[in-house]
Amino acid sequence: MSYFVFVDNSNVWIEGKYYSAVHKGNVDSIYNAHALSIQDNSWAIDFGKLLNEVTNSHVSDIKNAILFGSKPTNKDSLWNAMKKAGFTVHNIQRNVANKEKKVDTGIVAEILKVLYTEATPGDTFVLVMGDSDFVPVMNQITDYGVKAVVAFWDNVSGELKTTADEFISLNNVIDKITY
Repeated sequence: MSYFVFVDNSNVWIEGKYYSAVHKGNVDSIYNAHALSIQDNSWAIDFGKLLNEVTNSHVSDIKNAILFGSKPTNKDSLWNAMKKAGFTVHNIQRNVANKEKKVDTGIVAEILKVLYTEATPGDTFVLVMGDSDFVPVMNQITDYGVKAVVAFWDNVSGELKTTADEFISLNNVIDKITY
């Protein structure tokens, strides 16, 4: 059995900053953190420890770990740290309005490519993302006989969470994955 891990970097990082603010007691709930735009801007994720947590310490069984995000200017050290942690990095340039585009569709395209060219029944796909846009690809994963795991903060899309074979709460391991 092999693990394939796919991470929506912007999604997990932004939501992590909100949850860290709650975790530190700066705001009473994730909903108020969003409503009041209260984030812990000092929070950073340790990508190696994230891989360890989402694979139940089976890092040596990871066949591929792929991270997606838009490339901010002058942040090459961040992407290099991700590569050092074992990720294949897909960073997509922002559009002329400095908005992130093509990330979700890029993730879906890569998941499906890997599913149909590298995966075998019995493997596990771990999606570190929380958006309901990924429900159709989750169905493709499970239809192919591959286990589908979602690892995300507890404010994950309910539909995505129930579509998965397993859910891993990042809320429960925030201290372990914080850099």
